Amino acid sequence: MEGERSVRDIYHKGVIFCKPGTPLQEVVRVMADTEIHAIMVAEQEGAPPVGVVSHMDTIAHYGEDLAAIEARDIMTSTVISVSEQTTVKDAAKKLLESDIHRLLVVDDDDRPLGILSTTDIIREMRGARWVWYLD
Repeated sequence: MEGERSVRDIYHKGVIFCKPGTPLQEVVRVMADTEIHAIMVAEQEGAPPVGVVSHMDTIAHYGEDLAAIEARDIMTSTVISVSEQTTVKDAAKKLLESDIHRLLVVDDDDRPLGILSTTDIIREMRGARWVWYLD
């Protein structure tokens, strides 16, 4: 049945973290170099996140001294998560209800496993039926 696939099937495994005191200059460098759109903020890798810094959080500080701003200063402190077993349909509803673009995927002990983005869901909606021809 369409829409019954789980998050496990489509999310990006792995999470990029920074510490709360990481300068925004470094966060922006990592985002630009890796094309990552959100970085989890935690005291250490694998620890529960205390926030997330997104592209939108960073561009609000364009033109400012990025070395003087820390991740903790601009992060969104509410991190919304789902499990790998969550259906894609339920994850899409959670994204819409929360008005966000990414969900943290966690294991049964709330350890971060990866990120599910709206782009992942769009690609899932597209499916593999289409063949693209480029001239």
